[in-house]
Amino acid sequence: DQGTDDFDRTISLEVSSREYHILRQIERALEKIDEHTYGICDISGDEIPLARLEAVPYATMTVKSQERLEKGLI
Repeated sequence: DQGTDDFDRTISLEVSSREYHILRQIERALEKIDEHTYGICDISGDEIPLARLEAVPYATMTVKSQERLEKGLI
């Protein structure tokens, strides 16, 4: 069925896009380790709380900065 194939293709592209975004975040976190800036927010320069890094080890922003970025405020 064509509709199912289109739906499956759309889901596959969306997952691939999401996975690509996470991969980029992981790569940035590894760069920050090399730069000795891991745990420091890319936007504000504030320290990223340990609880956030434990939950999302590839986080490169504080929750506040992430929210501002997602809302288009920065």
